[in-house]
Amino acid sequence: MTKNEGSCRGWLAPILPDPAGHLRRSYERRRVLVVGADGFLGVNCVLGLCAVGAYVSVLTRKPASRTERLVSHVYHGDLRDSVAVQEAVRGQEIVFDLAGGYGAVQSNCDPQRNLLEESQAQLVLLQTCAEMQPSPIVLFCSSRLVYGRPQTLPVREDHPLAPESIYAVHKISAENYLRVFRRTAGLRSVVVRLTNPYGPYQAHESKSYGILNHFVRTAARGGEIRVFGDGSQHRDYLYVDDAVRAFLLLAASERCHLQLFNLGGSESVSVRQAAEQVARLAGTRVKYVPWPDDFASVETGDYRSDSTKLKDFTGFEPQVPLAIGLQRTLEFYRATMPLEETLPTNRLVANHKGI
Repeated sequence: MTKNEGSCRGWLAPILPDPAGHLRRSYERRRVLVVGADGFLGVNCVLGLCAVGAYVSVLTRKPASRTERLVSHVYHGDLRDSVAVQEAVRGQEIVFDLAGGYGAVQSNCDPQRNLLEESQAQLVLLQTCAEMQPSPIVLFCSSRLVYGRPQTLPVREDHPLAPESIYAVHKISAENYLRVFRRTAGLRSVVVRLTNPYGPYQAHESKSYGILNHFVRTAARGGEIRVFGDGSQHRDYLYVDDAVRAFLLLAASERCHLQLFNLGGSESVSVRQAAEQVARLAGTRVKYVPWPDDFASVETGDYRSDSTKLKDFTGFEPQVPLAIGLQRTLEFYRATMPLEETLPTNRLVANHKGI
């Protein structure tokens, strides 16, 4: 975690409503491994686990983890290295599998690399978890993209799978690895098909996770937000603190083990509305441009999750409205974005220096 990010931890720590202390009782002093901890979801998950008293370790292939000042132990190694993975997994009670660096467009551009870095890596990790004695509980973060273009809305867990990207195909593969290891080795797991998360702690050197983070980061540095097409397609955006709280609830509940859940936001908002809202908050503007062919090929149209099953099993409901989540996210990136990323002619430079 960078110096600027660390300085903001106090005012942007995860909001994990836990009035009855359920999450703290479930995680305090438990050994938990976060895989993919240097990514957007991973950093936020580490913060949430630390907030409820877990004994957190991370596995990263980076020479230095962004989370190293927060966690109990950092394991270094590639997920395809079975020896490194065994060392990290041994003794863990829960593994949050949030690994994944490719998006839909990039995966279609380089399928073979995606096979090695995503699917093969997942197979090594999940097989290692299955072979450990005792084996940990695995929460695997899948994607709404496994459904492809929805046939009905909102999308339930029994909706047909119709992936339109190699990324989505490999998410389905990992779900099936878990299904096999559940049957052959008794591995306990939870699959979460996540849709459109946004929020703080996207690394500045990486591509934004999802369209909304991309809009906010662009606006935070004073840039013009570009929307492909007319932006009429709807999405259900989910603030990352809500996503983390759902992850923790699911992994802690035995009733949820061996189950699959959709996880999305409670509001259906068009891309146009979201972009315009970000632009108003940041004092910038939106430009509508034609669809590039590679992005048009993976666009699924309107999407909205049916998260009824998740609510029935855990009582979970999103707590952060879009307007509040966008404001928090914009404030975070204004405060932490490197000066060289901020356009020198924009008024946001003054705001950045003043924080």
